[in-house]
Amino acid sequence: MDKMNILVVEDERIVAEDIKMRLQKLGYKVPGIVFSGEEAVKKAEEIQPDLVLMDIVLEKKMNGIEAAAIISSRFDIPIVYLTAYADDKTTERAKITEPFGYILKPFEDRDLHTTIEMALHKHKMENIIKEKEDRLRKNLEETINALASAVEMRDPYTAGHQKRVTNLACAIAEEMGLSKEKIDGIHMAGIIHDVGKILVPAEILSKPGPLTKIDFSMIETHPQVGYDILKTIEFPYPVAQIVLQHHERMDGSGYPAGLSDEEILLEAKVLAVADVVEAISSRRPYRAALGINRALKEISKNRSILYDPEAVDACLKLFKEKLFKLSTIIKPTLS
Repeated sequence: MDKMNILVVEDERIVAEDIKMRLQKLGYKVPGIVFSGEEAVKKAEEIQPDLVLMDIVLEKKMNGIEAAAIISSRFDIPIVYLTAYADDKTTERAKITEPFGYILKPFEDRDLHTTIEMALHKHKMENIIKEKEDRLRKNLEETINALASAVEMRDPYTAGHQKRVTNLACAIAEEMGLSKEKIDGIHMAGIIHDVGKILVPAEILSKPGPLTKIDFSMIETHPQVGYDILKTIEFPYPVAQIVLQHHERMDGSGYPAGLSDEEILLEAKVLAVADVVEAISSRRPYRAALGINRALKEISKNRSILYDPEAVDACLKLFKEKLFKLSTIIKPTLS
């Protein structure tokens, strides 16, 4: 088994050399010793060690906690703190960087070895879990894209609609300053928000003439059908609920449940604004495209009545100030 490389960050040279010898005695490699936080960041980037033993109190401007935060976030290298200071304030500051261990000086070789091995094992397990989560997320995204494609194959006139709505909805969410989690949820729900149309007869979806009340009643089933399709899938976000609610309106006039204002998820409100803007702007089998100005006039007129005011304001700003186009590609925030 290859020996693990450990970077030692300690501003007292004699202590640093002693730690190096003790680590080598325990079977580790020590490819470097540095004496400041600034040097620690540079050396960590250069040699990419398996672990960093970091003294908290260091010379120069950057202390060990600051250096550890940079190293952990940039290079995904586990940190174990070495310190002679164990006061509550220092401990709380150190906890923020989520270290993999904390050793008080003076320490025994056995304690040093145990702490390092536990830190390395914990980091390895976290990476394995992350890899599994990434694979599951990729599989989930592929399933979602397949569902979206199935809908668009049955309804060629709205091909690309879900993607354009998703792009606009995510841009609105970002403009509103929503969290990454909410934006990820909006992205995932947006890609399949019309999946329920898979049970709407194709002749209705592609009907060239005016739609009858019966036609509309069939189309209005799609949020509930979409919810029924998605509700058993364990999404990391409330995707099924967002899909269910994307035709609800602030005043309770929407469907399928007639929810109003605070009863509607914020993500669904954002998706609703994007959906309306794209639908009005684009061509449909039963009418020509009405254009973006008509779409923006609609959401402006019904701001706070049908549509969430913050989502409307963000959407208007995107088009009027930031020159957003419905064809603009927004990279998904999913990681």
